[in-house]
Amino acid sequence: MAAELTRVGPEDWRRLRAVRLAALAESPEMFGSTWAREQAFDEAEWRRRAARPATFLASRDGVDVGMAGVYELDGGWCVMGMWLAPAARGTGVLEALVHACESVAQEAGATTLALGVMEDNPRGRRAYTRLGYAFTGAREHVRDGREELMMSRTLPSSRQSV
Repeated sequence: MAAELTRVGPEDWRRLRAVRLAALAESPEMFGSTWAREQAFDEAEWRRRAARPATFLASRDGVDVGMAGVYELDGGWCVMGMWLAPAARGTGVLEALVHACESVAQEAGATTLALGVMEDNPRGRRAYTRLGYAFTGAREHVRDGREELMMSRTLPSSRQSV
């Protein structure tokens, strides 16, 4: 069964909070933040986060099983905050979330899209490579001595040829 994607807005802040905290609890090593830090955020902060350019929640059978956001950052577009519940991994949810993020970036006129994947996440590295992302050679220190490897993909033109 395909995942249903929801592009969240401020009214969805409770769902976003629940999924983000689940992600930080289940895979704390994959994020630059912590559950303790974010569980203390107030409603206003969660509403602000939900109002960002585009954050998607993926659900199956009415249960949220994943999330990802796409943001303009330093003049480029980047996928951030990707997470899938363990049962949703390898089921096409990642692909659906990536494609939704790519669509937003394309509509904004982006020609490339970047993302980061933890160095010690071979499954994530393989999935992004399969989707056409290539390592740029850039690395970013996340926390606790962990490194995130940067990847990017040239997006197809959103303009139709006449």
